[in-house]
Amino acid sequence: MPSWMEVFTAAPEYEEHPQPTFSCGEGKCILLRPSEAKTIGIKQCWKETGGDPNDIIGSWQICNNELKKKFRETEALPGDLIQAWHGTGNANIAPICCNGFDPNKRERGLYGDGDYFASDPKVAKFYCKSGSFILLCNLHFLENEKQQKWIEEKGYYVMNMNTNEGTVRMQALPVQLVQIKEFDPKTPEEKELHQALERTKEGISQRGVLQSLQWGAQKPNVIHKDDAPLPNENITHMHFGWLNPQYSHEKLIKSVQDHFRRHNLSMEEIIVDHNGLRQGVFIKLSKEITPSTFATLRELRYEGHKVSLLNFIPRPISTTCPKLRKGYCRGWNLRGHHDWTAACWYEHPPEIIFPTCGYTRKILSEPAKIDKIFDRLWESVPDATDIVIESIVNEDLNRRYSDWKKYLQQKHPHMQELELWHGTSKEVLDSILTRGFQPPSDTNASPDCPNFIPGTSTTHCSNHCSYCVEPHNHNMCHMYGLGVYFADSAKKSQRYCKSEGRYSQLLCTVNLGSPCLIRGNLIKQDAMHHLSSCVCPEDYLDRVVQPYNQTTRHETYHVDGLGMKGHRAGLSVINSEYVIFAPSHAVAKYVVTYSA
Repeated sequence: MPSWMEVFTAAPEYEEHPQPTFSCGEGKCILLRPSEAKTIGIKQCWKETGGDPNDIIGSWQICNNELKKKFRETEALPGDLIQAWHGTGNANIAPICCNGFDPNKRERGLYGDGDYFASDPKVAKFYCKSGSFILLCNLHFLENEKQQKWIEEKGYYVMNMNTNEGTVRMQALPVQLVQIKEFDPKTPEEKELHQALERTKEGISQRGVLQSLQWGAQKPNVIHKDDAPLPNENITHMHFGWLNPQYSHEKLIKSVQDHFRRHNLSMEEIIVDHNGLRQGVFIKLSKEITPSTFATLRELRYEGHKVSLLNFIPRPISTTCPKLRKGYCRGWNLRGHHDWTAACWYEHPPEIIFPTCGYTRKILSEPAKIDKIFDRLWESVPDATDIVIESIVNEDLNRRYSDWKKYLQQKHPHMQELELWHGTSKEVLDSILTRGFQPPSDTNASPDCPNFIPGTSTTHCSNHCSYCVEPHNHNMCHMYGLGVYFADSAKKSQRYCKSEGRYSQLLCTVNLGSPCLIRGNLIKQDAMHHLSSCVCPEDYLDRVVQPYNQTTRHETYHVDGLGMKGHRAGLSVINSEYVIFAPSHAVAKYVVTYSA
């Protein structure tokens, strides 16, 4: 009978699972069925742009790394990103998904050479004729480019992607395939596409590939943490891991209790720590132990394996946090009032957390993007007048966002990126444009603190501040955790602008990664208020509609609005909202100022 370690290590690798890949010509593409959260996003986009969500009978995410790479090269040029629909016959779907738009296969249109896209899916639907699919595409409208046009009276985008040098510039990237009719494949290309769509029902397991990449995911193993402080004083808090990855939470906790029982170690609290397929535990001792006892415990072998034991010091440490070398530490402004495992007590220098980045702010002049933003605003704020749209360019924040996006692309087969609203006070708005978004603290802001910003409830200081020490408790705020909140409705985010008559909102590009869908009511109003990361929400909700993926985990929440009739006051929301827990998930692109 093989041991648990042998069975786990022998799990099949990622490449052995069927993948919904198909090819056409030199290119190839992967189609993925989106999660329920992403499916809601597609239907919302369809509805916002003029379509009936009931038209959609299926949708797939298009993953073509070669096309993405070429599109990113164009994204580096000055311009605006726009999403639009493209209708075409079934025979053209596979070539476009695999190879992109081919200028040699265009028919000359009424408004000149180029590929035609529509802002309204009903217009794109007309050009499908007897076809079954519509493509949602990302378009990059370049500044001062004469070969691209916005035909306002028709709602057309015309993209002539030929350059003066005779090359083709990738300005249109297909990202979603939406099915609106039953599909009856006839040509070889259509049949291969049909087979790929059918294979998506089998799903893809990522367990094998994550196993091979993570220490401690195949067997108990030493945790990898740089510059872990060595104990030189008595200890009350520890981290132990990585442990048996196949154990349930209950069995894992019991194995830890048995492991330390021989040394009469009394434990007040054991909290399971998940990281992908790895799991360890945080331990809070009933009474402190000496450094010599800790050294003895460190040498014990867990189920025959060498596993590390780290001391966790719940008070300020005069050493710069090692996580900052990798970009960000969520625990920098947390004191652990409600969750002691979330705080990080290393030094977090303000110049690293809050680098002052210069940015440019100018009136938007691109007609296509202006019309798109006007439509987004008027959809929920129809009485908005005197509208001024300013484009924002902060090179440093854009670079951070781009780096984080590359990381998420490696982690998830296809991530979700949306354009969302964020409302805030005038005092905070400039700080966001300069320093980016910062998830809130679990500590109240003290009016006596030199860094106090009027109109804010939580502190902007690190957990080393001697002024800001009082816990931040639930006060009809941070309903789904200590994150940054966005909305797809301008009306919803407008209420957070804290001004009357004249409003300024941020329209942001937000990378949700693989969002965890929440649709239901909280078991109590403050159930999730203390959360500082995207964890499994099933213990906090009356029902769960999407299983939490413990393999790759989720970075963000997509909270589905339940409408006026479906929501319960204080326990759910009427309009959808999105919650991020790391600053590089979002970057402000436009400031939209208006009267209402």
